[in-house]
Amino acid sequence: MEGAERESGECGSVRWGWRRPVIAGRVADRVVAVFGEGQGSGVLFGTRTVLTAQHLVGGSDVVEVIHPSGSRLVECEVAWTDEALDAALLRAKSMVISAERAAPLGELRVGSVATGSPLSHCQIVGFPRIQRYGDLGEDLEYDQYRATVLPMAGRMRDVLVCELGVPAADESGDGRSPLAGLSGAPVFAGAVLLGVVTEVPRGRSHSRIEAASCEAVMTKMAASPSRIRWVGDVEQITDVHPRDELFETRYAKDLAAQYRKTEIFGIEDLGRTESRWDLDTAYLSLEAESASGDRKEVRSSAQRIDTLLNGHFRTLLRGQAGAGKTTLVWWLAAHAANGTLNKNLTELNGLVPFVVPMREVYARGGRFPAVSELLAAGRVISDDAPDGWAGRVLEAGRGLLLVDGLDEVPPQEREKARRWLSTFLTRYPETRCLATVRPDAVEKDLLQTEGFSELTLLPMSDEDIQAFVTAWHNAARLESEHVYDAGRYGDQHELLTSLEQDLAYQLGQNPALRDLARTPLLCAVICALHRRRRGLLPTTRWSLYRAALAMLLGGRDAGRGVTRPDDISLGSDEQHALLQRLAIWLVRTEQQQMTSKLATHQLELAMRDMPQIRAQASPLQVLRFLLERSGLLQERTDDAIQFIHRTFQDFLAAKEFHESGYVLELLNHAGDETWRDVIVLAVGHATRTDAQLLIERLVQFGDVVEGRDEKWYLHVLAAQCATSLLSLDAALMEIVRGRVRTLMPLRSPSEADDIASLGAWAVDLLPGPEGGGDADKFAIEALTRIRTADARQRLKQFALRCGIRVEPLIVSGWLHQPAEEYAREVLAGARIQNLFVQNSSQLAQLPYLDSIPEISVTGSYTAEELDAHLPTRNVEVINLWNNRKITHLDFLRTRKQLRALDLELPMGSLDLLTTFAPLPAVRRLQFRGVRDWAHMTQVRRVFPNLDELTLVLAGDAVAPSDLAALSAEAFGARKTNQLWVVDMNERNVRQFSGESSS
Repeated sequence: MEGAERESGECGSVRWGWRRPVIAGRVADRVVAVFGEGQGSGVLFGTRTVLTAQHLVGGSDVVEVIHPSGSRLVECEVAWTDEALDAALLRAKSMVISAERAAPLGELRVGSVATGSPLSHCQIVGFPRIQRYGDLGEDLEYDQYRATVLPMAGRMRDVLVCELGVPAADESGDGRSPLAGLSGAPVFAGAVLLGVVTEVPRGRSHSRIEAASCEAVMTKMAASPSRIRWVGDVEQITDVHPRDELFETRYAKDLAAQYRKTEIFGIEDLGRTESRWDLDTAYLSLEAESASGDRKEVRSSAQRIDTLLNGHFRTLLRGQAGAGKTTLVWWLAAHAANGTLNKNLTELNGLVPFVVPMREVYARGGRFPAVSELLAAGRVISDDAPDGWAGRVLEAGRGLLLVDGLDEVPPQEREKARRWLSTFLTRYPETRCLATVRPDAVEKDLLQTEGFSELTLLPMSDEDIQAFVTAWHNAARLESEHVYDAGRYGDQHELLTSLEQDLAYQLGQNPALRDLARTPLLCAVICALHRRRRGLLPTTRWSLYRAALAMLLGGRDAGRGVTRPDDISLGSDEQHALLQRLAIWLVRTEQQQMTSKLATHQLELAMRDMPQIRAQASPLQVLRFLLERSGLLQERTDDAIQFIHRTFQDFLAAKEFHESGYVLELLNHAGDETWRDVIVLAVGHATRTDAQLLIERLVQFGDVVEGRDEKWYLHVLAAQCATSLLSLDAALMEIVRGRVRTLMPLRSPSEADDIASLGAWAVDLLPGPEGGGDADKFAIEALTRIRTADARQRLKQFALRCGIRVEPLIVSGWLHQPAEEYAREVLAGARIQNLFVQNSSQLAQLPYLDSIPEISVTGSYTAEELDAHLPTRNVEVINLWNNRKITHLDFLRTRKQLRALDLELPMGSLDLLTTFAPLPAVRRLQFRGVRDWAHMTQVRRVFPNLDELTLVLAGDAVAPSDLAALSAEAFGARKTNQLWVVDMNERNVRQFSGESSS
């Protein structure tokens, strides 16, 4: 802030030259300098809200603040003052610090002293006069004071009294206090704000400082006419632990080191040391949806997972194997601890993550972690936490519990795991939590009483698949840059670009291949195989897995120029056989990990029938070989060995059941959901005779059970097995179809998901439209996930027969289908009333659809793109959201029937209205992301007949203090209109003005 100047009150002419602050802790980043009747200090509550001392504001006409990272003074308005407390709340007219700088700060922690004993290890940070420097002694600099809060010393006056460790300074010769400028400075107990400085009492040699407590400030603000309220927690502070903050800094670094990297399948072929990639490069925010009870709104039916998590304090996330659940957990842990989550999840920044990978935790001894064991559970290297630190974090409501794989403990132990989690969250009720499970591994509403909402990760859309393919090849190009010299890197870069283009084309042309790529894991497998095979790809799930394993086991070392490492030579088939023995043991014992001792023992048993391997090495040496060379096993801390992914474990175990003649053993576990994938995969491996027998028995089991849920599970499992085969006896296939048909109609979203997994086979089993009830809605959910012409034909029948009752589901289904085919085969002629457009492929189809009264477009498009595709006739409502490209609204002039407009302002400004011709037909208007009111009169000019105006403020905006004046600007002299201002700033406070009185 070099060169900023201001003349104000006592300060005279001061040059505000700032040196870069050298002060530990994020609390200092909240401290600002305040200029009113004099210079003082203040503390940021948000990017535009400052708490300071009232006497600094006084009767000053102008109050300004500046942060050391800023380049100019920011003018403020006074939102609230209390002369008795000597406290004031300021709202700046623009951001004091940038959103990027504010994000790592997380939520401000506010506390109240809850002890009568002295509270040591506190600090006061501000800009006192004594600390000024420079040739003229006029440049501001931070100062920091160690202090002890004395709760009893100011009790009668309700004042927070602090005693400094040593006297701050002697009186200056001119009689002014050397601590002038410290007024308004925050008093912190660790990272918790206790109050702001108001006075330095005389007669105490500057060793005492008085402050207005946060508790008193919050109480007075809430009772004032402005009714400003703090809706966060006020922590009860009884002690300060100075080592906690230092440890948390180290812990955040450890979490980043442990969880900010991920392995991208297929990239590690080039070099093991470069196989782990920063999640900022590899992470793709996938789509998810709420449970059935929350699926009523089209906008919420499919949203990015980080957007959905923003609205849920506790979440149970369901997702298929390889869907990205663990990657999400790692990403949250690494970024929350370091304050680097994006705008949708900034409320998690600064929380302390505790990662609990359930399969590892249980494998270590069959018990779940106590509070003191949370660090060890998460595999971080920090081992010197202060005594009681984790408990203090949780007591303060600062914990983020990330439970990965709640279903990855033996079924008989899952209730114990649920009770552990329930007890934990009951003891620490302010702890945010995300738990992950596979879709049907635990019952619905398992954690409902603990306040959990359920989300389900969706299969990747076509756009997500293309984005993943791009990200994978970008990572491969970066890898090549590390591995190859300049000449070979150029060749590899060119080859990878060509392969990326070819794969994108194949995915676009081959629906079967595209459907295989719906999870991040399998999409990565496809990318790796496509690269290895120079464009030749398998087309079934089984051939895809086989090819992936062959690539890992057979070609990995050869491709890297490694031969006979450690004097052990194991071919692909031999590695398969050994790994299958480990996999089947894990599946049979319902474990996810094994110790080195157990793994060695299983290999010893397997090697009894493999003399050629016994002659080369011991079982322990073979285990080390598989860990280091196969690419399928990995060793976690605490002697825990597991497969790199459950999918490969199940595939190898299924193959072993077949090759060892144990296929029929699987029938003993037919009703156990955790065995479902193994059973389906085993049918794919089995002989035709064994496969037919398995399916017949599953049908018989389903026939004899009484409950519909059990009957559904077994008959659908038989169908999943039947549809996985290239051929099956026609009579048996018809029996299976008949059993599934008798289970109709569908009764739940999970049943819709099961039917969708059967693909085209199930389309004609679904009953036709019955009037738009729940059964129709579940049928539509299933059909929208089956990407065939027959499915779309059935959907058209539902759209025509059920109309508005199922329209939201018909519209949201567009996202799961080819855009052009769905538009022309389903939406055209369906009399859609409200259409949501979520990508460019959908936007391009609008000219081919019929009249649509309301169209909502989300995403960034230029005005020219919107003009080219939005219909010009019969469109009455246009909603444009999340658009960062639009610079003018000229295209609206040709939409003569437009009556309502909802627009998210790209820069928070109404500038784009200044050159716009009037739209007299528009009666209802909503602007989102508003930051300033400079051109509010343009609203009246452009929309002269407006009846209703809603202004949704940007998150960092300040609500206008005079709504009547604002209404007069917007509406002029007209009285029959309404103005709403929705203030999303500072804890989602809403303001409403009713009818304009202008």
